[in-house]
Amino acid sequence: MNFWVIFITGLTTGGLSCLAVQGGLLATALSKQVTVAAPHKTKAKTKGKPARPVTGVQLAQNPLPVLYFLIAKLVAYTTLGFLLGALGSAFRITPAVQGIMQLFAALFMIATALNMLNVHPIFRYVAIQPPRFITKMVRNQAKSQEIFTPLLLGALTVLIPCGTTQAMEVLAISSGNPLIGAAVMFIFILGTSPTFFILGFLATQIRGQLQKPFVLVAAALILILGVVSLDAGLNLLGSPLAPSRVVAKLFNTTGTSTQMAQAKEVDGVQEVTIDVVSEGYAPNVIQVKRGQPIRLRLVTNETYSCARAFTIPSMNIEQLLPLTGETVIDIPAQQPGSVYFTCSMGMYSGLISVV
Repeated sequence: MNFWVIFITGLTTGGLSCLAVQGGLLATALSKQVTVAAPHKTKAKTKGKPARPVTGVQLAQNPLPVLYFLIAKLVAYTTLGFLLGALGSAFRITPAVQGIMQLFAALFMIATALNMLNVHPIFRYVAIQPPRFITKMVRNQAKSQEIFTPLLLGALTVLIPCGTTQAMEVLAISSGNPLIGAAVMFIFILGTSPTFFILGFLATQIRGQLQKPFVLVAAALILILGVVSLDAGLNLLGSPLAPSRVVAKLFNTTGTSTQMAQAKEVDGVQEVTIDVVSEGYAPNVIQVKRGQPIRLRLVTNETYSCARAFTIPSMNIEQLLPLTGETVIDIPAQQPGSVYFTCSMGMYSGLISVV
């Protein structure tokens, strides 16, 4: 096993792909809730009543939260690698479970963004507060928040792995050795860390009048990533309510590069070849007849994106495709309707239309 290749993969492909999925949690870790005294309006309105505090959100002013986030992430994934290596193939996260975890992360990011934008006071409750015993140990609420929140969010990234990370998890499982499994995940996550640290460090250097506009930009980014994560979670659950699928129905398309194909019958089996590229699947709409078995031939050619992690949620089918090669998946005869397929991150999807 070449650990140097694993590190380079994390430093390049892994860093960028994981940032797209987990960047919202990093931005959340850098934001902190602050309370300041409310400005006095008039004596008549404030007489006899204490001024209500105003709660807002600002970015951390030093890079320590970024380090806490990355350390927690490194520890969490190393622990996961150890468990994967120890449990081997017996350890498996189904698409449904991963979809639920994606939805949890999505709702958290959306609520955090709305809190940063001061949309409604109710979203203040999404701010992560450390347990009282930790607060007492640190003896400083602001300081304990600065430490606890990034640590927790860094650990939570283990619940929403990106496509490249999942490939490394499979490698850890196949090792059958807890120490090698831990080493695989440690080296890979270490490789992804520079990308996260550079972005996080630059964010903490924003000062003065640029602070407020940057918070708004960060909130908008978290909101967008939250919606993307929501769509991914619903895709993994095979739900027709995923925003991308709703938009596809409204505009009578399944994406910007929709390609349709009809399966051909070969010896009583309906066959179709799907090219799996880094940008998704082609064709991504397949028409088949009911009552006949289906055979998918998935062809990859230097494919590095999460499209390699092919999933059919409704059938609990998961298959990690090789970088280059052909993989055959047989599906039993289906009744009329739609069978959705997607990558393990829910980013690229398609459907099999049974008529």
